[in-house]
Order: sequence, then C-alpha cells, then structure tokens
Amino acid sequence: MEFKKPYDQAEAHRKKAQDAIDHAREVREQKAANRGKGKFEPRLIADGNFQRCSVCGYPFPTDVRPSMIVAFAEHLSKAHQPGQTTEDSSQAALRVVREATENK
Repeated sequence: MEFKKPYDQAEAHRKKAQDAIDHAREVREQKAANRGKGKFEPRLIADGNFQRCSVCGYPFPTDVRPSMIVAFAEHLSKAHQPGQTTEDSSQAALRVVREATENK
C-alpha cells in the first residue's frame, strides 16, 4: 500500500479546484457569447392587436393569412436577407412599411 504525502494530496485538491474554476469560466464565457447573438435575431414581439418584427417594427395583424409564421418568414426573406448591412436592412424596413401602408 502506497502512502501519499500531504503535499501530494494538497496538490491534487488544488488541481481539481483549478479545473473546476476553468470549466466554470468556459461555461460563463460561452453563455455570454450566446447571449449577445440572440439579441439581434429577428423575432415577433406582441404589441396590442399586432405582432411586430423585433428588427424593423413591421406590424403583422393577428388575422394575417395563411399564417403568422408564413408571413413572418416571407418578411424575413424579403426585408432581412443574410449579409445585409444595417443601412440596407433599415432601407428595406422602410420600403416594406411603405408598401404595407400603400396597399390599405
């Protein structure tokens, strides 16, 4: 039977504690990185009798056809295409709102 010196046991405990600290830091940094990404993803936000796009504020009435999900997906593909700059998406948002108000 091998006897471990107190120094060896303390070193093992220190290494175990340091590994736990490193893991906690990695998890915290990953959560912080994911939190920032979710902020800019377009989604529907409730606003009275409407649902609005979180990026441009485009209104979707509750009785939109064929469905809210389909209308929002079409809006995203037209107004918020991947790779658009902020200026491009702002201009697209204005165009979409203008078109929606002209059709009424």
